Amino acid sequence: MFGIQKKVATTAKRAGLLSGGLLLCIIGTGFLTVAGWLALLQLVGAQLTAAIFAGLYLGIGLILVGLSTQSGDEPDMRDAATATHGEGPPIVQAFMYGLQAGARADRTGSARAHS
Repeated sequence: MFGIQKKVATTAKRAGLLSGGLLLCIIGTGFLTVAGWLALLQLVGAQLTAAIFAGLYLGIGLILVGLSTQSGDEPDMRDAATATHGEGPPIVQAFMYGLQAGARADRTGSARAHS
C-alpha cells in the first residue's frame, strides 16, 4: 500500500512542478513578447512588428505540433540496419570477406612455395 501512495505523491509533485514551470514560462513569454514588440515598434512600425511576431509564434507552434505527432515507439533505423546486415554495411562485409580470402590464398600459396 505504501508503494502506491509513494508513486501517487511523486506523480503529484511532478505534476505540480510541471504546472508551475509551464505557468512561469507562459508569463515570461508574455513579458518577452511585450518587450520585443516595443523594441520592434520603434524600428519598423506596427504592421511589420505584428507580422514578425505572428510568423514567430506560428513557426514555433508548427514545430511543436510536428514534434507532438511523432511517436516514440518507432525503432531506430540505424539499429535495424545493423541487426539485419550483421556487423556493418555490405561494402564493409565484402571488404572483410575479400581480405580473409586473400589471407587464406596467401597462406595456401606460401605453404606450396615452401614445399
